[in-house]
Amino acid sequence: MRAKAIVSTDRITRKRWFRMNRKEWARIAAAVGYVLPVTYMSGNWAVRQAYLERGYEGIGGEYLFIPMAAWGAYKLINGFLDALEEMDYAEIGSGGSAGVQDHR
Repeated sequence: MRAKAIVSTDRITRKRWFRMNRKEWARIAAAVGYVLPVTYMSGNWAVRQAYLERGYEGIGGEYLFIPMAAWGAYKLINGFLDALEEMDYAEIGSGGSAGVQDHR
């Protein structure tokens, strides 16, 4: 007799990726489109700066800086996108007059 898992990760993964709407795909594309160039540029800067400091190419703390820069860029863009979504929901409101201006 085979034991059943409490939560099937296969079903969750399938539901998550195959049923995403355009807004969610746009959010992922924006995050990737921001994180990759920022990581590349900051990594390139860190490696060049380390070479100028040392005078030779070596492996050091600059390679620890690159994933930290990627993580920081990821958190920054997601915080920005969360704020944008909150502004959209505040303008739309829940049927009330929140965010609606009266221009009489």
